[in-house]
Amino acid sequence: MRTFRPLILCAIVLLSSLPADHTTADSVEICCDSGPVELFLLGAAGSGTMSPFDVELESESQEVVITDAIAQGREIATWSINPAWTGSYPSSTWEFGIKYYVANAGGAQINATVSVEVGGETYTGSTDQSNSFLSGDGTLSIDVDVDSGTIPTSTEIRVTLNAQTVVFSVPGSDAGLTFKWGGDDDKSSINADLPIVDILIDEPVTEGMDVYISAIIASPFGQMTAAHSNSLEIIVNGATLTGDPIGTSSGDYVRLTWTWRASDEGEQVISIQANIRIQALSPTLTGGGQFTITTYDDGNDGGGVFYPTEEPLRTDGTGSPLVVTMEMELDKTDGYLTLEREIQLDIDEYLAYWMRWGLDNIGSDDSGLSKPLKIFKAGMVSDDDRGNRMIDEIEESEFENQMFNLATSYMNDGMGIELQELIGNDPQNLERFSVSLDLKGERKVVPHPITMKISTLEILEPDKQTTLLRNFIVVETSTVWSTIDLNINIETGMSSSLTAAEIKGDDGGIEISYKRTPFGESIEITAKGLKQSDSFTFTAMPTDNVINAPGSLSLITIISLAVGVFVVLKMTKTKRRSALWFEMILIPAVLATLYMATEPFTVGVITATTVTIWIITAVASPTRKGAFIANRVSDYPVIECPNCGTPNSITTTERPFRLPCQGCGKVLKIVE
Repeated sequence: MRTFRPLILCAIVLLSSLPADHTTADSVEICCDSGPVELFLLGAAGSGTMSPFDVELESESQEVVITDAIAQGREIATWSINPAWTGSYPSSTWEFGIKYYVANAGGAQINATVSVEVGGETYTGSTDQSNSFLSGDGTLSIDVDVDSGTIPTSTEIRVTLNAQTVVFSVPGSDAGLTFKWGGDDDKSSINADLPIVDILIDEPVTEGMDVYISAIIASPFGQMTAAHSNSLEIIVNGATLTGDPIGTSSGDYVRLTWTWRASDEGEQVISIQANIRIQALSPTLTGGGQFTITTYDDGNDGGGVFYPTEEPLRTDGTGSPLVVTMEMELDKTDGYLTLEREIQLDIDEYLAYWMRWGLDNIGSDDSGLSKPLKIFKAGMVSDDDRGNRMIDEIEESEFENQMFNLATSYMNDGMGIELQELIGNDPQNLERFSVSLDLKGERKVVPHPITMKISTLEILEPDKQTTLLRNFIVVETSTVWSTIDLNINIETGMSSSLTAAEIKGDDGGIEISYKRTPFGESIEITAKGLKQSDSFTFTAMPTDNVINAPGSLSLITIISLAVGVFVVLKMTKTKRRSALWFEMILIPAVLATLYMATEPFTVGVITATTVTIWIITAVASPTRKGAFIANRVSDYPVIECPNCGTPNSITTTERPFRLPCQGCGKVLKIVE
């Protein structure tokens, strides 16, 4: 027996290192019963839906406008959940409310009904004297009494608003009654008591002292339920599991897996409880159960991390943060305008874990993989490297090499980033394109940040307005990126310029700073907290024109100012310069326009205007007191004024002679 003990221990260690396969685990439903919930009305009138999550409300509302009196029944809109979630629901009053606006009329008298189809039964509520007259704007509220029942499999819940009659009071020429819903400013909804979510717990899987607790969040709203519920807790033996779970798909639903560390070895019974609150004002739905596990001490006291056998989710529905840092350099090389880009994408949370798992499974023949992972070939990656919970150097190298041809598909379909918009061109049209990874000191497949670096070189056509960057986030139903931060720095050489650089977009949070010195231009673009739907475009005209280049433009401007100063000083050699000295304040003003990267034509106009003002001032300046014109005194005797000391030429021999002083104007009497 002692002979086989080492072999048995080795076998246990080897088996414990294998990935846990959860597809064979049994699932136990522990939650949840029916509960009150507010369902927001969404979508077009003929194909509307309902959702308990207000994040699905859009910026623009849907609306139906009634402009003529209605004398017979008319359907306004229908909303449904199809299929609805199976389960029982109690008798309750469903409260329907829809926003309205009455225009160009004293009001509108309406006879309306709301019908609810649920569990194969139809229930109806209608307006009465308390809510049938509508004026201004407000909410039309109608209650519907619903009896208890059961929702069968593959059936829907349908809510329909009908208007039997509408009569306008004191109508104008274009009187109208508008119903609105589905927008952030028009939160129309129906309050109901329904089953909308189940939580199933897989049989826990152990690895040493680590226990993996997997909860399947099953709901007709799919991933949105796990992502946007007000709160979701899994409690083991009275302690709430913390940290971000590993998310994978489970059919149409989401499986979230936490790691719990057991304190005792051997077979034991643990209690698992699930709490979920769909909305802030809704009650917490709860349930629980007991499970038997067997743990053993494998010598690993640091705790493990769950490694799924199926592809992880790219997003939990709320998205991961993305930080984009970009360095651009425009210069003239061998007669061409070249633009170099160094782009750094700092990725965290769900998308980072998805990338790490994909790197460890590069070249896998698993048919269940998504397209962005399936397109990679095994290359030099062996079966021993693949799926070993570590990102080996060969896997990293294969990824970087294959990204030259696969980057567009991988980033568009997998990362939700339109590569061509990010780099401004098709990678195949660039002089250089490369991708590298920085694993941030962690090669394990664990939730840990990862950085992707992209380097490009392209030749630009001079003197042509060019789009250098555009909103590059793919707008998807399931949000991949929660927020996007941009930090972009652009530098040019002395002989190149990005003239008329500007950024336009829907979001006011994008800031641009543009500076010019004789040594080059500097542009900084920053934005914090952009959403995937935000739109922006950065354009400029790359040029090596002498007039536009910062080195030559600065030289021309400075020389023009220097020549202007020299000329006006020459012109005012014998004149008063006080006004001219004051106007010299225009020099820093001109240099400021140059530094602030004002368009070259504007800089030239301002410089020419400044010099012209100086010349006009020089011409208009009076002669200063004490001025002496040499050519007028060279051939005549001179007498100094005793009052001011100004030399005065005596141009006549007449005596006595009265001579006004050229300096102070005092009359001098010449007697000899």
